[in-house]
Amino acid sequence: MVVNLLVSAFHKLAYSGLILYVGVAGLFAEASSENTKNGNKTAAATATTLSPSSLKGIDVSKWQKEVDWPLVKEADVTFAFVKATQDDYRLDPYFTRNWEETKRVGIKRGAYHFFIPAAPIQGQIDIFKSNVRLEPGDLPPVLDVEVINKGVSADEMRRNIRIWLEAITEHYGVKPIIYTNQGYYRRWLQGHFQDYHFWIARYNTVEPEIHQTDKWLFWQYSDRGKIPGITAAVDMNFFAGDWDTLHELCLPEITASDDTALPWQEQMPPLQ
Repeated sequence: MVVNLLVSAFHKLAYSGLILYVGVAGLFAEASSENTKNGNKTAAATATTLSPSSLKGIDVSKWQKEVDWPLVKEADVTFAFVKATQDDYRLDPYFTRNWEETKRVGIKRGAYHFFIPAAPIQGQIDIFKSNVRLEPGDLPPVLDVEVINKGVSADEMRRNIRIWLEAITEHYGVKPIIYTNQGYYRRWLQGHFQDYHFWIARYNTVEPEIHQTDKWLFWQYSDRGKIPGITAAVDMNFFAGDWDTLHELCLPEITASDDTALPWQEQMPPLQ
């Protein structure tokens, strides 16, 4: 009975966007026997335990339209992932505005590409690189992987995912994060990308479950969040760590002693 009341309370609070976590995750562990099946383990063993101080973030695209970012900032949103590109030709119409506004109001920002398995992979690399200029302090790029194509085998899809990840790593000098949902991860991705962190969508009170060789740092726990400054529902996310850990993920600061510039650094003006 106590657990049921806590579950109900958690849903009401989390989905209203008023809190991130109420410190009762441990009570749900025994209720889910899935956590120990098939050689998988929960993220609690591979990432910082979530707590009331865990950082709150959102992700946005054209579906949220014009966001009032100052109001979002006042709602204690620490980070935001912004959709930049999709396929090999589509730029999100709100990307530029969202990208500039998140920086202006002091929300740590990241950009993501929506992966289309059947689209030419080089085109999907080029469109992201040509539209996303990362700066020191920005979060790593994200590859959003959540659709399949019957004409593309699993092996080919994973090969193209890796090509994108490696090309973006070379360009920006930081490893991207892979976003996916719990079911897609289990079927197509688990155990195949051990060198990358995952951002898992699981709309549940139970933390994401990952293969013992994998790692996750972000958990999208709801797609029905309500945040001041956003009229539509918005995805809500945890970061499993503190501010310092989040900052360590980001693109490093450029110092005057740097003698080897990455492509994205060559586009920036010299330090004064």
